[in-house]
Amino acid sequence: MMGNRIVTTPPARRSARRARSGPLARRRAAAAALVLVAVLPCAAFAQQRYWYDGAVRRPLWAQPGLVAEFGDGGLEKSRVVKPAALAKDASGPASPVFRDGPGDAGAPRALPGGVVLRLPPGTDDARRQAIFSRHGLNSVRPLGDGGLAWFAWSPPGSASLDLANRLYESGDFASAAPNWWQPRALK
Repeated sequence: MMGNRIVTTPPARRSARRARSGPLARRRAAAAALVLVAVLPCAAFAQQRYWYDGAVRRPLWAQPGLVAEFGDGGLEKSRVVKPAALAKDASGPASPVFRDGPGDAGAPRALPGGVVLRLPPGTDDARRQAIFSRHGLNSVRPLGDGGLAWFAWSPPGSASLDLANRLYESGDFASAAPNWWQPRALK
């Protein structure tokens, strides 16, 4: 007979249920959420960037607090890289400063604008024009080398890095690399 039967939860199960829904559990959940809110923005700033050196994907690390300004043609080359706080105008032609390794590892490099392209061997004029048109490359000039190497205009900064990666990943180019600026090494 199934009449008025009272079902009780064993004491061990009751305490486990309270641990999952009690005040201590709520505090733990709030602390975990707080940690996530604090950590996620840091992860966004540490977003890994990359570029293609031929077919090799190379990682990049942004150097926090530094920018490279390319606007003034008379600017002394040694003064291109400066603290972001001293940059003249954030909306001007500037680039983040990147390194090939984390921290201060690797030489600094920046993006003054432009992408260096190499077409696959055997690309004729009609195919070349179709490729440039498909990717919206209007301002392109040859770099010699029998018509396979080209320079495509792009704005300075991360836009040229993004364009170079997008063009290479399309499969239409043998290589596409940003036009890197690096400080001159004195001998």
